[in-house]
Amino acid sequence: MCAAKEIFLARPCVEDPSLFIAESSFGRGMDMEIVCRILEKLDMPEMRCSIRLGVARFRLDDWQVMIYRNGRIDIRRVTNVENAADAMHRVEFMLETAFHD
Repeated sequence: MCAAKEIFLARPCVEDPSLFIAESSFGRGMDMEIVCRILEKLDMPEMRCSIRLGVARFRLDDWQVMIYRNGRIDIRRVTNVENAADAMHRVEFMLETAFHD
């Protein structure tokens, strides 16, 4: 598993100021072709994935997740850092075969 770097609560969400947008990184890059295949196979709600652009977006429970080729992750609608870390761990587990050095 990848070790996550620090999680920053960047700013409140526009639609609900009591929730935040978290920014972090897995610290390793991702193979977007594999990411897109996994997300498609899991039939993730609201999934959009672009191998060419190196970005994927999907909904995981109440969170809106965006992941990037370089390992960056943005999570919308988190309540705090611990909530964001929970989302990151779940995404990391789902996509564990897509990480590379």
